[in-house]
Amino acid sequence: MNSKYTALYRLWHWLMAFSVLGLLFTVLLRKTFLSYKTNSLIIQDKLASLDVNIPIDSAVDIAKAIRAPMWEWHYIFGFFLVASILIRIYMLITKQGVMPLIALIRAPKEEKLKYGVYLFLCMFIAIMTISGIFLYFYKELGFTKEGIHWVKELHENLTFGVLFFMVLHFIGVLKHELTTKEGIISKMIHGD
Repeated sequence: MNSKYTALYRLWHWLMAFSVLGLLFTVLLRKTFLSYKTNSLIIQDKLASLDVNIPIDSAVDIAKAIRAPMWEWHYIFGFFLVASILIRIYMLITKQGVMPLIALIRAPKEEKLKYGVYLFLCMFIAIMTISGIFLYFYKELGFTKEGIHWVKELHENLTFGVLFFMVLHFIGVLKHELTTKEGIISKMIHGD
């Protein structure tokens, strides 16, 4: 990892954080308030109380239409994530950053865990981004929805890995902030 918090490094970090948190928020909405399974039953039940009966398939279509704008935000956050990855690649090409694997290899023994968490977080985000691109452009890539179902499963399951390593990242930053007194959070906001 880069020990200098340049403007480009901070831009990359906060764009990545904003993107990932936005993506996770839309997933949370999908699994809770905007779940088509739950909402379709509510729609069907409420309409039945008004003496309007519709088949469950129609209720599912309505519930999916209600959450469609949320998916648009998911895609927008996804494109911001792609932009942050392109910034990171630029930083690596111009030697303004170090590959996470190289950082792990070079890290002193007492910092291997920190760099390992960072490496796995980067790997999960990279794979999740690639799978998201496949899901978004599946038709253009010549796939059917059924043909890339396994990609959808992978994409959804990677969420748990991203969450796990994000929590470890937050704990590590907080521990570092409270024990070393280096002001890492302030530096990540204002620079060195």
